[in-house]
Amino acid sequence: MRTSLLIFFSLWSRFVLVFLLCFPVLLNAAEPNETTVSQLSRNEIKIQGGMFLVADRKIMDAHFSKTVVLILHHDAGGSSGLVINHPTEQVLKDLLPTVEWPVPVEAIFEGGPVLRDETLTLLFRSKNTPQEMEPVFEDVYVTRKARVFAGILQDKTQSKGHRLYAGYAGWSPGQLEAERRRGDWHVLLADVDVLFDEDVSQTWSKMFARTQRRFVKKDPRVLNFKTLSKNIPKKD
Repeated sequence: MRTSLLIFFSLWSRFVLVFLLCFPVLLNAAEPNETTVSQLSRNEIKIQGGMFLVADRKIMDAHFSKTVVLILHHDAGGSSGLVINHPTEQVLKDLLPTVEWPVPVEAIFEGGPVLRDETLTLLFRSKNTPQEMEPVFEDVYVTRKARVFAGILQDKTQSKGHRLYAGYAGWSPGQLEAERRRGDWHVLLADVDVLFDEDVSQTWSKMFARTQRRFVKKDPRVLNFKTLSKNIPKKD
């Protein structure tokens, strides 16, 4: 009887050991659309239009501390984007009092420190593909043409949401990549619901928490990295 018990516990111990060793593999197989952050280099996720930059806690600059920036443009010539969580107390008629706007009390967000008093940018979520507007991601478009966003503010039948920004954030060639390598910024897929959320007081904390998750979703917008391990499944 004693010998049987010893054999049983020996087999049971081996079973538990094998299970513990195989559990991460089983977990990964159960979630084929995700991969662990530890398998990816942060710098392998490509910066491009339609991505969020989430400020690290260590950034103390008043313009960028605890901010989330939507990247509009990024190439060898530099980068530009809009801070999405800095509302102001200004409205449209305060910035351009001589223009007759269809919605003069439209709220203004501070898009960044560059040309703060000279540039207005409209982000627009459209039901259809709009003319004279540049696509950003999904159904979000951007324009700086006053006559275009004046028309959109007047006729909201095609709008699923919009927001006006004064100024923008800009980086010279190579500057943003250097700041990222230094750990100033974390890169995430842009989220349209976050972008147009009426309450922006928790935007940074929510997005920063998302950068700390163990898993990141695979998406065509981030699948621009080289395979770092044979264990990482390739996208079909």
